[in-house]
Amino acid sequence: MSSDWILALNPPGPPQERAEPACSAVTLAIATALLGPGPVAWAVQVAREMTAEIIERVPEHGGGPAPYATLRASVESTVLLALRGLLQDVQPPAGAASQEAVAGGAEFARRGIPLDRVLRGIRIGHARLHQALVAATDMLPEPGRRAESHRVSDLLFTYADAHASLLAEEYLAERARWEAGRETDRRRTLGDLLSGKPVGAAAASAALGYELARHHQAFVVVADDRHVTAADLQRCAEDLSRALTADGWLALPHTDRQVWAWAGWRAEPPAGPTDQARRLWPPPGICVGAGPVAFGPEGLRRSHLGAGEAVRIASATGTARWCGHQEARTLSLATADDEQARWYAEDVLGALLARDDRTRQIRQTLRVYLACERSPQAAAETLHIARNTVTYRVHKAEEILGHPIGDPLELQLALEIAQMLDGQPNPGQ
Repeated sequence: MSSDWILALNPPGPPQERAEPACSAVTLAIATALLGPGPVAWAVQVAREMTAEIIERVPEHGGGPAPYATLRASVESTVLLALRGLLQDVQPPAGAASQEAVAGGAEFARRGIPLDRVLRGIRIGHARLHQALVAATDMLPEPGRRAESHRVSDLLFTYADAHASLLAEEYLAERARWEAGRETDRRRTLGDLLSGKPVGAAAASAALGYELARHHQAFVVVADDRHVTAADLQRCAEDLSRALTADGWLALPHTDRQVWAWAGWRAEPPAGPTDQARRLWPPPGICVGAGPVAFGPEGLRRSHLGAGEAVRIASATGTARWCGHQEARTLSLATADDEQARWYAEDVLGALLARDDRTRQIRQTLRVYLACERSPQAAAETLHIARNTVTYRVHKAEEILGHPIGDPLELQLALEIAQMLDGQPNPGQ
């Protein structure tokens, strides 16, 4: 039995009630030239029914007139391609998908419809088309009706399989392109915000997927051990996001050694959110700097710069794996200019700034002694040394300075600067 029965296909009802085609004029012209107007009208009608069933059973494909039109054009062109293959009894050629179907697959990827739902829609459509074609072959006379029914089933399955494979490839490729473009857009927008360029808040929020019209606290998560991986940094940032009762969260890898993140609140947090996150205490090899809470696009920038400075101070002093901006802001300001900071420490400390181990030990003891409000006992407990040792070293510091300790403000600041200088190469060597 020949496949000429396909040329006799016609939708029920008068021509004036037939659905308007959804696919392109080129696709329709090619199909009409081979199949004729009746089978094309049949394909348009069946495709409309397939589209309705797909949306009913896979709601992600719906969402308004535009998504509906995209899906219907994809389904309709696929039905026409299958009819042409069945008529000519040919296996699907390489790239067996219409332009409408390929465009539809790309659109599904951009809309974020999961691939398994896209493939489920293809299976539902295939089943509905198979049902319609089998119903048509059931009207054929014997002998040969059963053989034609089997041929249709086998060939249609081959077309559906080729169609699903090609659309899956296109979906994944488009998803990768779209994600890369979206990531580029996010980084460009964030770069403009952090450099202080004027950026529309609404457009920037949309690009980042993070609302800017709220209170922000920035975190800079840094690997300070070569064994720490980018995945370790990302996990640390994710743990921070879970620890904070924030309305939004944005995290972007800056390098493979650093992650930038922001927590956002619509209402100003009643207490410092840093206290909640601090309880996590970063794992070994990771340092976290926290910025101040600040509002709006400028607040996002201000908090990030504060977090970066907190990391700088924590890294330079080697004092902690966690550093908040409030703890670091005085030293941050004092050391913003390295040369000026060094001169200041030299002026205040004089010979007490020497880099030998004995002087460094005396300097560190004096620093802790002043931080403990001049309590030898508290300083001894902090340093795990004897009380008399603290007293002796403080007296030696006064001898080196050449005067007793008076107002400790300048001295304390100079000692903190010296603490940072201890971690830097000696310019005299």
